[in-house]
Amino acid sequence: MRMTIFNGVRSSAIRLSVLVCLVIVSLTLALPAHARESGTSGKPQTKKKITSGKKGKASTKRKTATILVAPGDEFEFNRPGALDVKIMPTTPKGGLGVKKGNTGLGAAAAAQSQADAGDLLNIYGFPIASIKSADHLPERIQARWDKTGVPLSSLSLLIKEAGGPVVLAINPTTPRNPASVMKMLTTWAALNRLGSQYTWKTQVYIDRRARFDVSQAMRTPLYIKGGGDPALNYHDLRQMIRAIQEKGLRHLSDVIVDRSLFAPIFTDPGDFDGSPERPYNANPDAMMVNLGAIMLNFKPDRDAGNWAVSFEPDILNPPIAGHLGLTSGACIKSRTGSELTGTVQTESGRALQLKGDLSAACGQFSIYRLIGPQSYVFSTIFERLWTAEGGTISGVIRDGLVPERAVLLQTRSSPPLDQVIQTINKYSNNVMAKTLLLTLGQELYGAPATFEKGSQAVLDTLRKQGVNIGAYTVMNGSGLSREGRITAGGQAQMLEAIWASPLRDAFIDSLSVTGVDGTMRRRLTDRTAKGRGHFKTGTLGNASALSGYVTAANGKTYILVSLVNDVAALKTKPFVDALIQWLIAQ
Repeated sequence: MRMTIFNGVRSSAIRLSVLVCLVIVSLTLALPAHARESGTSGKPQTKKKITSGKKGKASTKRKTATILVAPGDEFEFNRPGALDVKIMPTTPKGGLGVKKGNTGLGAAAAAQSQADAGDLLNIYGFPIASIKSADHLPERIQARWDKTGVPLSSLSLLIKEAGGPVVLAINPTTPRNPASVMKMLTTWAALNRLGSQYTWKTQVYIDRRARFDVSQAMRTPLYIKGGGDPALNYHDLRQMIRAIQEKGLRHLSDVIVDRSLFAPIFTDPGDFDGSPERPYNANPDAMMVNLGAIMLNFKPDRDAGNWAVSFEPDILNPPIAGHLGLTSGACIKSRTGSELTGTVQTESGRALQLKGDLSAACGQFSIYRLIGPQSYVFSTIFERLWTAEGGTISGVIRDGLVPERAVLLQTRSSPPLDQVIQTINKYSNNVMAKTLLLTLGQELYGAPATFEKGSQAVLDTLRKQGVNIGAYTVMNGSGLSREGRITAGGQAQMLEAIWASPLRDAFIDSLSVTGVDGTMRRRLTDRTAKGRGHFKTGTLGNASALSGYVTAANGKTYILVSLVNDVAALKTKPFVDALIQWLIAQ
């Protein structure tokens, strides 16, 4: 059995002494290996007796073999039982390891490759034989990294063949903020525990004693039980309203909305980045529509000298202040239009603010924004749609609980989970990911749902699948957090578990495809790379991450995990793209 591992340079004195010891052990074939390099503590493990099949007797012999790992390294491999490994450096031979005069990515990675090899075996169970240093990457890829100016200590990278050996590993055990790659943990755990056909239910109830008179009016409340549906939009809500009115109910008194399935989320939407009006900052809720956002449609009005604004859905008197001025000249506008909106405090509370000027050359466009808490948005849209369909509401829309005496009138089911996770992963939808985490926690540990229950559900699921989660922090499940942490090695373990699962296709189909859709639509669009990668991306101000699968020209599938935490993390995307192209060409 021959294995390959690349290690840094050792002093000749240590090499000689260890080699002598190795020769003695090889000749006797009787002494067991006592030490294991963990890559963390560096301390050898305590020697343990291996019991035989007979009670009270211990075996004094263990099978050992000295195996050539690569020119320059040997280790002892003990069988049967748990792997007991000891790296045995010998005199290095030419052609491997750190080349004389090497600098940058290659030299630094090669110097640490032995520690990473021990980590891969002892912590993640990946074959130690296959570890390589970045010194063995093509020079053009090494140059891409060196050009970023980001230190190697900020990078965690693991590439391995799916179901096979590791190709490259750098800092695989270092906890990193994965940004939106965290969504992979949430969606995989939910798919695994809830099933691909899981659906959310929004239910409408009436009092058991309720009666509709000839005018189709009801004097008792209408109850709406929120089921946490992350996909409910105003078109779906309109269809649900039509179905209710078709049953002969058009004129309501009060409407009671039951949000008790989820515990209240009291996070200020502006806490994360100071942009409380941006849709990705919305708090999840058991009863929300359009994820709490409305669409603003802008059209240049040259007669009025400003931009005319309409809303979808067409709600009345939304809390919006200011206006967008109309100018001439070239169109200068960001893709998201973030510079055009903000928030302002008014007598009625926080309002969405339109600000600045924009050239008429930009033409008609639309953006999504938050205009208030989930309860306000739902009640406003529900009232608008109910009346638009010919109904009336004489009372109020307020929060409350569905009484035990209520009877079910109508149920609206969401699309199945395997479709919902496609939106979450391909387009990195934060509110949907948070809602899914809450749903998972509620389904496994009961209502009311909390982020803590959801996080525990994710970690329990991964632990049962053999993923090393010792350094993991899930937080809200979306990656929109400064505190979330995973490791490249643990992420690769999860991707291996997915690869071996019957749910593999359902999950991989949820990832964005290189040059085709989602967040990878504009990356790797050339003919050789287009369609060959399925990834989840992650981006924060100081984090850039990518995780998924690459289909190579040789027919093999590779797992790739890249996590960079650094003030210049965004500069590393060309390096990661070059890695993907290199794998495709294999």
